[in-house]
Amino acid sequence: MTGTATSATVEIYTSVPLAGLAGADLLPFPLFLKTSPNTWVLYRDRNSHVGEEHLRRMTVEGVRELHIHTVDHSAYLKRIEISLRELLTDRRVPIERRVEGLHGVAVQMASEILQDKPSAEGVERAQRLLVNTSTLVLREPKAFKAMRVMLGASASLGQHSVSVAFLSMGLARHTLSADPSHLLTAGLAGLFHDVGRIGYESLEHDPEHCQRGSDLLRKLGIPESVCDAAMGHHERWDGSGLPRALQGNANPELARIVSLADAYETIYSGQEPRVTVYEAMRILAQAYRGCFEPALIANFLKLFH
Repeated sequence: MTGTATSATVEIYTSVPLAGLAGADLLPFPLFLKTSPNTWVLYRDRNSHVGEEHLRRMTVEGVRELHIHTVDHSAYLKRIEISLRELLTDRRVPIERRVEGLHGVAVQMASEILQDKPSAEGVERAQRLLVNTSTLVLREPKAFKAMRVMLGASASLGQHSVSVAFLSMGLARHTLSADPSHLLTAGLAGLFHDVGRIGYESLEHDPEHCQRGSDLLRKLGIPESVCDAAMGHHERWDGSGLPRALQGNANPELARIVSLADAYETIYSGQEPRVTVYEAMRILAQAYRGCFEPALIANFLKLFH
């Protein structure tokens, strides 16, 4: 099957890296090979098998990517979530493409597990993704820079939670250490900081969501520091926050990290018209003067150098 595109049909194809496509399960979408600027040839049909040998042959032949129909992008993200580590560690794929795949999987996953109160299975799914994320951040110096480009694309709970998770991991690396366990914990804290809002989304002012979220996470057996971050992510260094008006070090360090990441991401994604990273920093400095630990602010700025 060969498709010759016109200006109206070019948009239906999206390029995807080879890494992560192989698997034991049958392919849930067709794959296409681009043979000329406006021509795509069917490479593998839906419900066919794609193994490592197929992809090795293509690599030898100089093929670096295949194409999918744009409507199949969600199914593609499901496919590569299973083998995400393979995609993220394949240095033949530009770091920007790897991070694009990671971000797509993360937002889809977060949107699904935050549709309702998270289950233990959802938490395990999030942990697997964040382990892969921490590995990428620690091994690839340019990874976080590529991740920053993806922030603030949407104000949805899933997108916001992923952005706060990525920012918290980056900030934890500078503030705590480059220990993978610290990055994983920071990612979990960022991802689940607003879990108490689920079911109460219509409330404009809802300080109780901090306690609800902390209680829910504790029931799931999540580390205490992550529960504390859900409880304290609206506390402020100067004591002006909610729900307990904790001041300074009375609010745990991980909670202070998530608090800053959450405030910045809310500003960056919520401004209309959209603002730049540095304009968001200026708004943060003016609107939240004294609200965040100076040393934490200094480390946060390092993420954007």
